[in-house]
Amino acid sequence: MPHESTHPIILAHGIARFDVLTNKLFQIDNNDKKDELHYFRNIRTFLESHDFDVEHTNVDWAGSLVKRAADLKQQVEQILQLKGATKVHIIGHSMGGLDARRMLWDNRAENFHHKVASVTTIGTPHHGSSFADFVSQGRREDAEALGLGLDGVMDLRTDKMAEFNAEVSDWERHNGVRFRAYAGKQRLIHVFGPLKLSWLIIREREGDNDGFVSVTSARWNDEYFVPPVLDADHLNEIGWWDISESWQGVTPEQLEARIKNVYLGIAKELAAAFPV
Repeated sequence: MPHESTHPIILAHGIARFDVLTNKLFQIDNNDKKDELHYFRNIRTFLESHDFDVEHTNVDWAGSLVKRAADLKQQVEQILQLKGATKVHIIGHSMGGLDARRMLWDNRAENFHHKVASVTTIGTPHHGSSFADFVSQGRREDAEALGLGLDGVMDLRTDKMAEFNAEVSDWERHNGVRFRAYAGKQRLIHVFGPLKLSWLIIREREGDNDGFVSVTSARWNDEYFVPPVLDADHLNEIGWWDISESWQGVTPEQLEARIKNVYLGIAKELAAAFPV
């Protein structure tokens, strides 16, 4: 039994996971123990080195929230069976956090939420993203150029998430699942290059952001938000360093260590709150 004994932890990735090509190129399986090129860079192996039981998921690349949630449910069930566990913890980055929320809501009639002890989100657009609003406004070519499927982008619009939150928020407060939310932000100069345009759009409409999700959207609400706001852009939040970090003297090793410790802190807190 793991030293840090709690339910298995599932790392749920966001929309348009960028490691698909590298996985194919280097023939890396999603469950390979080597995760230095994984979406969650070196995070699984780091948590496992501290005796946590951790699994990755692989849901539809950029599909609708309903499709991705259905994929996630199937994989949660497989992990529960594989581990002989009764519950799991889900740590979702970006749209991965919404996949988890949608999964619970869509399967509430069968009490599937009883199989999930907690959902922790990092950089998740709980109130949508104004960049998704921008991209979805008749800009199909822009979305395709960015590698984003319109089904997924449409579900990340602020109006769509407002509808979803109005429908599910009260049920979420009483379904027995513990929710926590983390947010990140950075100055433009430190944001990963491809995220600078979206940073500018979101900054104008929503304020501080991580290049894809505003602090307001990621923090969800005061009930679930865990301060402080992370000094991280959307890529940093999953352990990836980029050249923009060098402007503030942050090395790849420093960034990775700092982000790993965020995930370790979450895992340890879960072990304390949900011992098995």
